[in-house]
Amino acid sequence: MIMLGGVWIELIAAVVISYHALWGLLCIIRRRGSDQARLILAKGVLDGLGFMAAGTLLMTLALQNWTEIRTFAVVLSLRTLLKRVFQFESQAIEGRLKPKVRESPQTQQLNQLN
Repeated sequence: MIMLGGVWIELIAAVVISYHALWGLLCIIRRRGSDQARLILAKGVLDGLGFMAAGTLLMTLALQNWTEIRTFAVVLSLRTLLKRVFQFESQAIEGRLKPKVRESPQTQQLNQLN
């Protein structure tokens, strides 16, 4: 029963990631920019990885030998690493998408003097 619950949670994760992938593809088709699509996909993967980690943790209750425990530890480590990479990528894209503030000519002159 526990394993089935974990599988259902991981299925939800797959649906979340697929939804965001389709949403990102729609952004590309509508020519809203690849950065916007990448940001949507990165957020979807982050949300999905959260669900996947929860499903995997639920399935750990059924682990019975050291091989299964080692496999779980490797999978959890890889998911954590992927989550960090996607967070970094998401922050980088958000930084590029923010509108840049233009300085007035007076501020530019003051900056040149300093």
